Amino acid sequence: MAFKNLSIRVPEEALAELEKLAQDRKQKVSDVARELILQGLKKPDQAGNELVIEYLQGFGSVLAALHTESTRARYYGELMTSYAMDMQSLMIEGKVLDTEAKEALIDRFGSASVKIAQESWFRALGVKPTDEQAEPK
Repeated sequence: MAFKNLSIRVPEEALAELEKLAQDRKQKVSDVARELILQGLKKPDQAGNELVIEYLQGFGSVLAALHTESTRARYYGELMTSYAMDMQSLMIEGKVLDTEAKEALIDRFGSASVKIAQESWFRALGVKPTDEQAEPK
């Protein structure tokens, strides 16, 4: 595509917003202005799709961060549960639980946690779970 120069006047507020947008995107002001003009000239459904794609890409980053944090939280939760079970067993029986018994308890806690999380998501999304979804494996 061939390019030609264009000089336009914009209100100071619009230029400030354009500069902030360019800074957020780590692009030149002229590149962001060009993109916005080209998007505005497209059919409305095409411009809307690009906005949706940009939104979904950002949403994907948020989901990845949430997944990382939930994995970290689960690890620490299992670690704390393991310590608590050992302390309880030491106080009651005078010895720590064997590995198999501890893993079985942690699996039960994990399954219950997954079920509660699924129910929470279903409520938040307003979705009625199917029979298969209602019973995690």
